Amino acid sequence: MVPNSLRWTTRDLGAMPDDGGWKRYEIIDGELLVTRAPHIRHQAAAGKLHVRLETWSEVTGLGSAFQAPGVIFSPTDAGIPDVVWIGRERLADGIDGAGHLTRCS
Repeated sequence: MVPNSLRWTTRDLGAMPDDGGWKRYEIIDGELLVTRAPHIRHQAAAGKLHVRLETWSEVTGLGSAFQAPGVIFSPTDAGIPDVVWIGRERLADGIDGAGHLTRCS
């Protein structure tokens, strides 16, 4: 078997067709992963976690919670986690022009 030498990047993700949200495109270590939207029970659990984190964030003022945001870790690593919490300080400089969370230094 010949290994796949193609390394996908976040630039390649920008060229993917819009399929109405039926597929999730993620890149892990340069490998393209395409999955279907999660099961409704999975989404319900993630939604409950998001609500609790966001409620806590509003009370404390420490940050914000997001559901299924695009997160860019590097040019060859970009994912769509179910729920992300990010502190206020990191959120201030951690969003790119397309509205994705980016790895902050």
